[in-house]
Order: sequence, then C-alpha cells, then structure tokens
Amino acid sequence: MAEKHTNQRIGKITSTLDGVYWKISKLSGVKENLFWLLYVLDDGEFHSQKQICEDWSFPKTTINTLIKECESDGYITLKNIPGKKRELQICLTEKGLLYAQEVLKPVYEIENKALQETMKIAPTFIDDFERFSNELFFSLEDYLKRRNES
Repeated sequence: MAEKHTNQRIGKITSTLDGVYWKISKLSGVKENLFWLLYVLDDGEFHSQKQICEDWSFPKTTINTLIKECESDGYITLKNIPGKKRELQICLTEKGLLYAQEVLKPVYEIENKALQETMKIAPTFIDDFERFSNELFFSLEDYLKRRNES
C-alpha cells in the first residue's frame, strides 16, 4: 500500500510540474509548444528536429509546424548536417535569440529561485530526478517489450 501511495505522490508532483510550466508558458504570452521549442533551442547546443522529438517527446508534426512558423517569422534558420540527407540543424537567428530570451526570462527566474532553495536541502535532486525519469522510461520499454512478446 505504501508503494501505491508513493506512486500517487509522484503522479501528483508530475501533474503539478506540468501545471506550473503551463502557467509560465501562458505568462510568457506564447503558445505552449512554441514556449517549449524556444526553451529547447535557447541552450546554445546542436539540435535537429529528430533529436528534439526523441529527447523532448514532441510529436513530429507539432515540431514540423512550429519550425515552419518560426522560420517564416525569422526566428530560426535550418542548416544542412554533413552526412545527413534528411536531417537539418535548427538554429536560432539573432532575432530568435532575442525573442527567446524575452519569452523565457520569467521561467528562468522562477526555475532558478526554486532550484536554489531545493539544492540547499537536496543537493543530488537533479541527478536523482534524472535517474527516476530514466528508470521510468526503461520500465516502460521493458513492459512494452514483454507485452508484445505475449
């Protein structure tokens, strides 16, 4: 019974996190999916549509539509990736970078305050949370594999 209670707490916490980020995206004044695309691209790292879909669990059609809109608005450019015929690198333009910084300013401020407080009490929180997320993913993969075998 304690395990079920713990699982329920995790579900509630996850739902609360989703709700907080939804509220922050509304506060930023952009559609939630655009908020998340800007969030992903604002880290200065390499990103392709395929990689974003895999790492962030975005539907391909959603990302494709957002990319077209952002390219049309001058927020991103698409660059060929050497050795990859069907994959393009997604890069924020200068205009896109400024826009992302403006849109994401509230989330960074809110996240940083929450993280500072959390890390004082639980310095391994990020590693532990990532570990749980990975284990949950692997458990799902294992479950689906067993289900398909029967």
